[in-house]
Amino acid sequence: MKCIAEQGGSSPAMVLCSITQREMPPPAPESLDQKGAMELAKRLEAYWHREGYPAARFWAEPIVERFEKVGTYELYRVVCNLKNGLPPRYRDE
Repeated sequence: MKCIAEQGGSSPAMVLCSITQREMPPPAPESLDQKGAMELAKRLEAYWHREGYPAARFWAEPIVERFEKVGTYELYRVVCNLKNGLPPRYRDE
């Protein structure tokens, strides 16, 4: 990141920064197709298992509403068994 400090007469110094193409974060992987949704589900499940919730389950399923329309492509979503933001078996049990 390149930063340039500018001094104004009566105003405090302003810092202008620019990000070069090389420093840009990589784009997020596609998660709307079946493969991407399954990868996202695996990452989420691994996170919750590391946090001590072995009962957390995540899976990919198609969005049925898209299949009713002719000529549309498949979309998938990640579904889980979390209730109120936590898996069914809590860490303290």
